[in-house]
Amino acid sequence: MARTTLHAAFLRIIRVWDDAVRAGRMRPQTAESYIATGERLLRYTTALGVSRLDDVTDTVAQGFTDSPGRDRHGNITPVPADSTRRLRKSGVDALFTEARRLGLTAKAPLLDLPPIPRSARRPVGSLTDDDIDNLRFHAECGMPQTRHAAVLALLLSGLHTGEIGWTSTADIDHAHARVWAAGAARITARYCPLDDPWCQDVLDQRARHLLKHSAPSGPPPALAITADAPAHRRQSSVCTAFGEIVLHSGTKPDGRSARPRDVTGWLAAKIFAESGQIADVALLLGLSTLDGAARLAGYNWRPAQGEAPA
Repeated sequence: MARTTLHAAFLRIIRVWDDAVRAGRMRPQTAESYIATGERLLRYTTALGVSRLDDVTDTVAQGFTDSPGRDRHGNITPVPADSTRRLRKSGVDALFTEARRLGLTAKAPLLDLPPIPRSARRPVGSLTDDDIDNLRFHAECGMPQTRHAAVLALLLSGLHTGEIGWTSTADIDHAHARVWAAGAARITARYCPLDDPWCQDVLDQRARHLLKHSAPSGPPPALAITADAPAHRRQSSVCTAFGEIVLHSGTKPDGRSARPRDVTGWLAAKIFAESGQIADVALLLGLSTLDGAARLAGYNWRPAQGEAPA
């Protein structure tokens, strides 16, 4: 056991994770994330001259967790974000948990170290109608060749970032002015109405452009991504496109850059103002709870005792 190398152990563990994915015990995205973290750990330990599994101490694992990295644009990040550090720690924990189960080691680096704190979830920003118009204006740049307007149109139609990466030209139902949303984690699949003429127009232009430049016998082209990828990468790509719109528009609700969730919150508030029913918000956005819909719409329907509803 003491002579087991990290490389040999990692190869065995990868096979275990692959089997778990095929058996439905592990999500493919989780396995891919753990494998990517393991590959980075191998490169890091190789640079340190550490080859054996048992030589990965708390100090080595902590150094790996806190080491510089690169963002999605290739820029060096000297101090990784807490979310990146948590992802690395989770990968190291998973690798050594499996290694102990296989009898390859008795080590558990990072196990006794304090957890990496999570920041409080930021509230939904208060986008105004003018903010939405500003986002629309800047999203139109380069359309229909660029995907930005289509991403914003799908957000404004009620789709979430986890769904937009899977939406193709075949999901647009022009005859009934609606678009199919495939659903995601805790999000129900559904049709979203295309009531907004701007959304209808930009999605129609984007679809016609993509179909014109795609193979007739191939699958329907995706509206917002250019290559097949796992779910988390599709979602990340959609968020990147939205971030580019925000960067050019300078939209900063409450003094910070707008996020996709802010657009969803603006839509939720709009639906609630028109219908007065939180259930309508939940149905259009595919939410499983009315509490979640109320939070998105900015409605406090369970005030503290003695307070009036917001």
